Amino acid sequence: MLRWFESLPRQDQIALFILALVVGAWIFIQLIFIELDGRRARLSAANEFLAIKLNRVDLKVEQLAALRESGGGRKVNLTRTLNQASEANGLAVKRLQPNSRGEVQIRFEGVAFDGLLKFLEQIEGAIGLVVLDASISSAGKRGGVNATLRITGS
Repeated sequence: MLRWFESLPRQDQIALFILALVVGAWIFIQLIFIELDGRRARLSAANEFLAIKLNRVDLKVEQLAALRESGGGRKVNLTRTLNQASEANGLAVKRLQPNSRGEVQIRFEGVAFDGLLKFLEQIEGAIGLVVLDASISSAGKRGGVNATLRITGS
């Protein structure tokens, strides 16, 4: 390649050198300035989106704190609610024991793990109860578990 370049007339060598500089400068500008500017714009848009999302989360946290302080505006009969939720998910309750702190301990034996997860999602997600303690162990049969849960209304 060097031999070919040296065999060219001096004017062609200078023209090729200038062309190489122009192409190199164009590639440098494309890669460095224009690409980085596009990345900066994408990062700015992503930051704005995250700021909006953070504001929504902050609002939800404030609403949740206000609901917890006010007691959610409703009182829940824990034993009845837990009985209904367990029946809706096909779980047989072995023991349901309220205590003096307003909590209920519920025991399941040999129930399907998937049903227990649906039960937990229902009482925490839909109903708004809080599981304070959970102890889950295998029941020996495939997919079956024994579970003891301590649940409160707030």
